Amino acid sequence: MASGSNSRLQLNLLLVVMMTLYDVTALDVKSTSTYPSDNIKGRSAILNCAWTTSGSEEAGVLNIKKNETNYFTCTVYKTNSYSCVKNVPTSPDRFTTVNGVGNISMTIGTLECLDEATYACQVILFYPSGQFQQADTVLRIKIPPSVPALSIDQTEVIENSNINVSCTATLGYPNVGQIVWKTYQNGILFTPSPSDIIISSTNVVQPGDDICTVRNRSSVLLKTSRNNPNISLACFVINQDFPAPSDDACTNPTAQWCNLTATVNIVYPVSNIQSTIVPSTALYEGDDIFLRCSVEANPLPTFTWTKVDDYRTLTSEMDGLVSVLRLTNLNVSTDPGDYNCTASNVVKGVRYTASRVITLIINKATTPVPTTTNTQNRTVTSAKTTPRTEITTPGLNIEVADTNPDKVTIIAMGDCPCTRKLAERKPHIYDQPERPTQYEYINDSNYKSVEL
Repeated sequence: MASGSNSRLQLNLLLVVMMTLYDVTALDVKSTSTYPSDNIKGRSAILNCAWTTSGSEEAGVLNIKKNETNYFTCTVYKTNSYSCVKNVPTSPDRFTTVNGVGNISMTIGTLECLDEATYACQVILFYPSGQFQQADTVLRIKIPPSVPALSIDQTEVIENSNINVSCTATLGYPNVGQIVWKTYQNGILFTPSPSDIIISSTNVVQPGDDICTVRNRSSVLLKTSRNNPNISLACFVINQDFPAPSDDACTNPTAQWCNLTATVNIVYPVSNIQSTIVPSTALYEGDDIFLRCSVEANPLPTFTWTKVDDYRTLTSEMDGLVSVLRLTNLNVSTDPGDYNCTASNVVKGVRYTASRVITLIINKATTPVPTTTNTQNRTVTSAKTTPRTEITTPGLNIEVADTNPDKVTIIAMGDCPCTRKLAERKPHIYDQPERPTQYEYINDSNYKSVEL
């Protein structure tokens, strides 16, 4: 036996024959679309067996085996026009051979999961008689994932309820794929609290699925909050055999194997109503002030201002969740009292209301306090506000009042030695024609309000 002679059977392995003057290389598996080894289901694979001899060696027979079953026997003795015979009559017609010089290739058309196996190329020498060598390779099918299909019926949910969405997709070959969820608020990725999200999954089977195809349905229950409005979710199929572009956003479903829900609107009734007086100092006749009322609500509320025991509706300005009522040239006779701000919205067909009462105490106008006057004596008056919440349903009217209403403190200067007279009153923007008065008017320049 001459040493150092080599032959190659192309498929990733190099085998050395100890008792002959030739080598046989490993069996090579090729894909017709992505050479050399992306054996994708539905495409073709080529298994190539090549050999060389040296000196007086002659190859006589080549066997191509699948899991130790001899599929083809080819006679190669003293000819380059080899003759191959199919040894398994029931083998699919998808298995064919192509002869070359010093090699024979077997083509498997339209790959199926059942084609997964260990394939061997066995070369038997005619001379020296009985000597042989074999090279093996393993063929594993790759299953492309699919773009996931989403199922969600909700476009609007009440806060603290759940968004329920499911995603179904082909993951590919067993244990190489999974579904991953991402959540967004106003289109920006965020991570919910673990206590607010539940993810479950189960494998599903559809007609036509092969034994090596895994299809999965993943479902999410996400608890909503007014602090996380405008929620959307996306599911991504992650597959080791078919890596997709890495991106936090689902912008190209076909390339990324992903799907994105529409935005879900989080709605909630009017609540947390607040009110303020601007400015928050003592009020005097002739002053101009703003009554400000704000709430939390979605959808946006409507506001109504009324004066208790006065049946007029006052005109205000609204900006989203805030309403402002402007009162000009306060009158000590007609303007003191309770002002009611009512906000309301409709959530899932039910109207909700919340109210806040502001009590105005207006002091008579005074002349300026002398600089030498002792100002330590002060009169402190409080304007009390009372929030109320009303929920209106058919046949039901519930009103709840706070037990500890907030207080807005108003401080006025007292014990002034000057003569107090009323200033001239200008009409309100919402008033009826001004009624006659018996007060003696003085010029505005003779007095001013005192702010602390």
